[in-house]
Amino acid sequence: MADDRGSWLIECNECDEHFVVDLSNPEESDTGQCNVLKRFDNELEPYDGNVPRAQEIAAHNLNMNGQNLRFDFTRHPIYRCQMNGMDLEQSSLRALEAGYESIHQQLGQAVNRFLATHMPDVEHAVVTVPVECACGHDHQALFYAPFRLDGSSLPAPHDMLLAEISGTDLTDILTGIFTKTYLMEALEKLIARWRLFSDQILIAAPFVAHQYKSKSERLQIWERLLSQLDARRTAFLTRSASYSEYKAALLDSGLEHALLEGYGLENQIVSAGTKKQDFHAKVYAGIGDRCEVLSGSANLVEGKSMENAAFGVSQRQRFDTKYLDPLSVALPPSPPRARHHVSIAPAQEGWRWTVADGAAPSLPQFARSAS
Repeated sequence: MADDRGSWLIECNECDEHFVVDLSNPEESDTGQCNVLKRFDNELEPYDGNVPRAQEIAAHNLNMNGQNLRFDFTRHPIYRCQMNGMDLEQSSLRALEAGYESIHQQLGQAVNRFLATHMPDVEHAVVTVPVECACGHDHQALFYAPFRLDGSSLPAPHDMLLAEISGTDLTDILTGIFTKTYLMEALEKLIARWRLFSDQILIAAPFVAHQYKSKSERLQIWERLLSQLDARRTAFLTRSASYSEYKAALLDSGLEHALLEGYGLENQIVSAGTKKQDFHAKVYAGIGDRCEVLSGSANLVEGKSMENAAFGVSQRQRFDTKYLDPLSVALPPSPPRARHHVSIAPAQEGWRWTVADGAAPSLPQFARSAS
């Protein structure tokens, strides 16, 4: 490709003012989030207007908002058979792997159809997998992955996220006394669940890590958590000191938060986060018409010491009254969700894909703990 020089005429996304940026390959370069009004080639049609030219340009390979979703099938299961307590997570993964050749084929067919013709907007592909159990009843496991039309590789089985298994009771499994490590790993699995089923996620804890962690250890905890959350759909509440500790740890790693913020490169969850001093509650929730809440004594840090926790489900109005109002948290409007999802499930003639209503399959409206 020729290394052409040129410029873009850009309209600012915040103030609507116009400015010009000089760059190589103005026709081929990806615009990202820029609102490019016109492209200019210096040899064919150089820009000769009088709007300001950008004087500062940040050249970087940072991605402070990258997503690294995971589901660890080898540790601390939260999906257990309600009748016999059997771990269903690993058996669900084995069932997914057993049928994955056909599932992969159906997913590929769905991608091709969406590329070839007009189809509804979807965000996720959801796979329903029957799971055998010693209790004598088949469970249904729901796996999902982003439904991408950008030419990226289809996910491998271990890359798919487990969001639900029927015949399990999270209210029972996640209520009691547990180690910090168990609850943090459970929270990761709940975040994977909530990213499919919930409109928004609330992370509210006064402390992230603790005073005995080094700056690098604190930064690892922050980055591991932030990499699982969608900035558009996450409300983060903690004390000012926790945000200051994150920024200090970031600076110690060689990155200055204020400099990143000046170029819009900072982590968007941190920059939009809410500060609150007078609280000691720890509340983690998936929010929608149906709200799921994990609460207790555990801050955002792993460890061997024991913490208490409780899991419950309620209506949105009750959740607002019991949790958001006392914390004085006002959630921003949730971005619209896709009205459909791609569903892949076994049928009489084998695995088949369809377009199903809703951003995700429906869960039972309220668990027995709801009031």
